[in-house]
Amino acid sequence: MRLLNIFGVEMRLNIFFILLMAVYLYFGVLNQALVIFCAVFLHEMGHVVVAIGYGLQVREVELLPFGGVARIEDNIELDPLVETCVALAGPVTNGFLALLGYSLERLGMGNQQWLPFFIQCNLMLGAFNLLPAIPLDGGRIFRAVAALRLGLKRATRKAAAVSKKISIVMTVAGVWSVLTNEGRNINLLVIAVFLIYSAVKEKGSAMYLFIKFLTRKKEELFREGVLLARQVVAMESSRLKDVVEYFVPRKYHLVIVVDRDHSVRGTLTEGEIINEMLGRGPETPVGLLLTEKK
Repeated sequence: MRLLNIFGVEMRLNIFFILLMAVYLYFGVLNQALVIFCAVFLHEMGHVVVAIGYGLQVREVELLPFGGVARIEDNIELDPLVETCVALAGPVTNGFLALLGYSLERLGMGNQQWLPFFIQCNLMLGAFNLLPAIPLDGGRIFRAVAALRLGLKRATRKAAAVSKKISIVMTVAGVWSVLTNEGRNINLLVIAVFLIYSAVKEKGSAMYLFIKFLTRKKEELFREGVLLARQVVAMESSRLKDVVEYFVPRKYHLVIVVDRDHSVRGTLTEGEIINEMLGRGPETPVGLLLTEKK
């Protein structure tokens, strides 16, 4: 649902956020819901400010339960450092707000009735978002770090798997909380359902994200000018789609092709592999490229 437009950035409410607000309204704690809304909104604005600071174009922000998703036109997955900094901006913003609330409380300023909840809300929001679950900030940081070692596609799958495990734990805790508290604490259950939904959605879009990653990666060397090289060894029967899974951001790959006797048949560049995969298809054996290259 569209909320408002700020400096060209579309702000939207996710259905799960609306559901959470409805739950708070049902149990008569709408004022708390509004405090949470403000904390989430400022959390996302922290992401937006840092992203714009890096020269990225933010298209829209979708507010989710205890966080949100800033949709950025540029592929920040290509630069794990930038993705990590943008992801950290949200929890850091909440930490600053909690510190501000604590300072006002100590000075006796502001609404002393709501300041403790405001502080608690920001601390919980910042800490919760550091969990390594997609699409939370911790999940994006986890994927960015893992991508440097595993490659983007495998890192996304691993992050989605971790998200599912965390969601299962939260589901069990949420059900137990609802049963033992007569439904007064349904937050965990709502968030658990949201995380399961997000993990499945993220895993489903992994291939699309990976194709975008490969397409943009062809421009990475030209954009940076200099990159460290990384060697990948592949059997001549290996398929191109299996080779590119080992491509990581911020490195230029040289693929050494060997036969069954481990004799080197030749070397292919990252650009050649990507071009042939996008042109011929992912099932093409890497050895065929060398045969036609001679």
